[in-house]
Amino acid sequence: MLKFVLYSTVLSSAVLLSGCGGDTASDDKSATQVVAKVNGEEVTIHQLNQLLSRVRVPEGEYSKEEIEKKALDSLIEKTLVLQAAKSVKLDREPAVLSALEEAKNKVLIDRYVQRTLESVAKPTDEQIQRFYDDFPELFADRKMYVFTKLAISADAEQVERLIDEVKQGRTIDQIVTQLEQQEIKYKKMSEAKGEGKLANPILHFLSALQAGDIGYLKMNDGLLVIELHKLLDQSVALEDAKNVIAQQLWRDERKKASKKLVDSLKETAEIEYVGKFAPKP
Repeated sequence: MLKFVLYSTVLSSAVLLSGCGGDTASDDKSATQVVAKVNGEEVTIHQLNQLLSRVRVPEGEYSKEEIEKKALDSLIEKTLVLQAAKSVKLDREPAVLSALEEAKNKVLIDRYVQRTLESVAKPTDEQIQRFYDDFPELFADRKMYVFTKLAISADAEQVERLIDEVKQGRTIDQIVTQLEQQEIKYKKMSEAKGEGKLANPILHFLSALQAGDIGYLKMNDGLLVIELHKLLDQSVALEDAKNVIAQQLWRDERKKASKKLVDSLKETAEIEYVGKFAPKP
């Protein structure tokens, strides 16, 4: 079923900001520009095209005419709710005015930053190759670890006894039986995760194990026992990883450029902290 976010009956102030037309329409607007009238207020082809540009529909699921009609219906519904909000002077409430101003400022900020970052170049093949080579654990040598872990809440004395059990080659199930007999709290979890999804301490620990090994990590409040069941090869060729790497590098460059933009604006601005934020004498 084709859906549009504008069907929602609960509209935020940000939605109200992007109204479907002003209170009055231009007299010289040609008939071909108007696609509907709602209580005399015009909905234009420009507004319809804007909405259609944001809609993603699986290819072949709907005809062009069906998509356009549903989009127009959503604009009509939005206009009706907007008119109702204005009829009770909701657009004059201080909280709404403040929210509208904040939403407008966000649009301006986002557009300014976006326009500034348009000059950020896409990464070269050499940069993509370097990233691929620098992070073999994510691509060329990527592996998936299938393991079971026990997070055990225990005091120092109990931890030492449990470490002895691990060193003697006890399995996870045997340790669980012992924990239940001694009424020691624990949490057992089975997981299958690639290297990119593991925290560095866990990854470093697992990389030292072979399939079938069991080991432990001391924690502040107990012990973490891990049994590695399988180590699966999930290597990715450069050609298959190229688009993912390119997007990551491009996002990183845009983030750097964004920070550089803000820093440059700060350098040329006069900023004065006042009130409780004023510098202490």
